[in-house]
Amino acid sequence: MRDKQEDKPKPVNLPGSSEYGDALSDILKDQERRTELRGAAGPRSGRPRLHPSVPPVLALVSVWLWVFPPAALVPDVPSIPPANQEAGLRIEMSIQVGKILQYVADNERPPGDLGELGNSPVALQYVPLGGNAFQLTGQTGDITVDFHSNDPVSDLLGDAIAIVSGGVSPTPSEEPSI
Repeated sequence: MRDKQEDKPKPVNLPGSSEYGDALSDILKDQERRTELRGAAGPRSGRPRLHPSVPPVLALVSVWLWVFPPAALVPDVPSIPPANQEAGLRIEMSIQVGKILQYVADNERPPGDLGELGNSPVALQYVPLGGNAFQLTGQTGDITVDFHSNDPVSDLLGDAIAIVSGGVSPTPSEEPSI
């Protein structure tokens, strides 16, 4: 038995050899750790996965709500009081009268139609009457306002600016003047 033990070489104790042994030991441990990590299952997130049928069902529900919205999801559009509608119409008409008068001053004739002034509101009808006279009629809903070029623009405006800005509120019994 002694012969077998003598055949094994004795480890050489070189100076600094413990550093090489430690480095070799670290490399072997690192390889073992990598082997274990490769064999282990990948990390799982903490949240559960959705069933594959959930996204299509949600898409169908959203399309259904878009096409057939329930009453609770449809906002109530506030109505504009008739006095405010008339005031807005009068302000728009006064702006158009100003553009017409400027056109007459620049060209020495009234425009043939509101299209010559640029963008013309659909709710306004313009009729040239001969000379520099014209008539402008505006309509919104059931409210109609007429203006003749011989009338003062201040009569056209009245208290429209105050009504629109909230300074004056007409009493509910007042009917819009036509």
